[in-house]
Amino acid sequence: MFLFPPRLDRRVVDAGRVFCPRRGSDVDVDRCAGCEFLTAFDDRANPPTIRCRPDCALPAFLLRAL
Repeated sequence: MFLFPPRLDRRVVDAGRVFCPRRGSDVDVDRCAGCEFLTAFDDRANPPTIRCRPDCALPAFLLRAL
């Protein structure tokens, strides 16, 4: 049990792109859809939203491996 529940933010899909907290920038939804941290994709919402974890960006040296 968590003392504070993990934070899940809604990220808005705009023109097929969404902000990725791992990369710290916008990515194509196709790339986001394959991510292991994706928890929900609500395409019925207006605008469509994505929920994922983690809420922090990865260090720059790890981004090169992705």
